[in-house]
Amino acid sequence: MRRAEQGFQIIEKFEFAIDAKALHNCMLNIMRSECRFWQKHSRKKAAFMSFGDRLNNLHGGWLALLGVLIISPDVMLIRLIKADDITATFWRLAFLTTALLLIALWRGARRGDSVVASVLPGKYELLTGMFYGGTCALFILSVRNTDAANTLVIISATPLLAGLMGVFVFKRAQPMRTWVASVVVVVALVGIVGAGFGGENALGDLLALCAAFCMAGFFNVLGARAEIDAVKAMLFGACMSTLAMVPGAHPTEVYGLDWVWLLMLGFWVLPVSFLFISAGARKIPAAEVGLIMLNEAILGSFLVWVVIHEVPSNTTLICGAVVITTLVVHSILGMRAGRRLRATAAQ
Repeated sequence: MRRAEQGFQIIEKFEFAIDAKALHNCMLNIMRSECRFWQKHSRKKAAFMSFGDRLNNLHGGWLALLGVLIISPDVMLIRLIKADDITATFWRLAFLTTALLLIALWRGARRGDSVVASVLPGKYELLTGMFYGGTCALFILSVRNTDAANTLVIISATPLLAGLMGVFVFKRAQPMRTWVASVVVVVALVGIVGAGFGGENALGDLLALCAAFCMAGFFNVLGARAEIDAVKAMLFGACMSTLAMVPGAHPTEVYGLDWVWLLMLGFWVLPVSFLFISAGARKIPAAEVGLIMLNEAILGSFLVWVVIHEVPSNTTLICGAVVITTLVVHSILGMRAGRRLRATAAQ
């Protein structure tokens, strides 16, 4: 009997040992699985953060260029919209306001801010937003009232206006290469306007000039105040411009593919491009940002040519080549100057 009890005790200890070992192995497997999960999650997070860091560490010129590439289809999409001018402008700005509101709320939630704190602009953001809203509204109205090339060329005066505004209003020095390149580019692009300036296009041309002035102010104020929240500023500007369009708009008179083009403009082209361009404006002088944005005149005209079959003149092609060549030379000189400054600072 005693031997039987001893046998049962040995069996129980053996079973307990088996259960303990199984439990130990199970816990190890769980821990390994958890480790693999968190390692994978950490790698994804690190990859995301590294992408964000790489994006943030890009030279201001590259950020501005990415913004220009995104905004280049803007004129083409505006031309494809069949709704009247004010209605098209209203919906374009309304969708833009919605997109910027969502971005502002998302950023605020990540920081733990309240809804009001996420969207409420400061005094400098109010000024920046006014310039931004004016740019958005005036640009589309210009495109609808003059030739696409006229609007894009006049907007190209932004670097000269930005440089003058930066020197005389914001006391920001500009490198000589930017002044020389701005003069060359503006002279070349004025040739594109040529005989088309004035006449039935006079209203659209004047609106384009006002848009260029607003854009120059936007870049200068943004570059002068590092504490400005670009999203809040853009949200305020887009909202105010949307409200300004309400009296003359017919919101229900939009049909078919117009909704597609308006959604693309409001939720992708405008907010994303200006976020990139704004990030670039913080790192380089406003005149240089405006100079890089001259690429929009070339790319935008090319897209209108291909899709809408608005063929550019020989003057446009020749002056466009001058613009591209000037931009390439200016960029190379800028990169060399940047390398020299970094080398001097490292010594």
